[in-house]
Amino acid sequence: MIVRRAALYAALAVVAAGPALAQQADTRAKDEAAIRKADEDWAKAAQTKQVGAWLAFYTEDAVLLPPNDKAATSKADIGNVIGQIMILPELKIGWHAAKVEVARSGDLGYAHGAYQLSFSDPNGNEIKDEGKYLEVWKKQADGSWKCAVDAWSSDLPH
Repeated sequence: MIVRRAALYAALAVVAAGPALAQQADTRAKDEAAIRKADEDWAKAAQTKQVGAWLAFYTEDAVLLPPNDKAATSKADIGNVIGQIMILPELKIGWHAAKVEVARSGDLGYAHGAYQLSFSDPNGNEIKDEGKYLEVWKKQADGSWKCAVDAWSSDLPH
């Protein structure tokens, strides 16, 4: 009787744990496409030269790691950094992801690629920059993706 009861409890435990033991569906391809699309939409939003349009792609606790500057760790600080970029005369900016990858857990991903930037100095001379970037993306409660960490650096010599 005790053996039967133990076997029954063991069987019930396996049945109850079944869904927890089942492997989650692999949504990486869909999530990678969603991050790639969000990154493309973000690059388009940058063309509007509106700080708010740019900031909408960051998580509330995002960190911005601009080159040759301190980390921006609040939305206000990030807005100040982006605002300084947006006011550059004759600004042209764009980027494109070379690779996007999402963790098996489906809650974090990254994108890296290349950016191009140009603007005019006070004398009207064109200043150009190009380099690479790395973004860490975090899935939001509504299923959308937002950037949690954003870093970039120039490929040009000092």
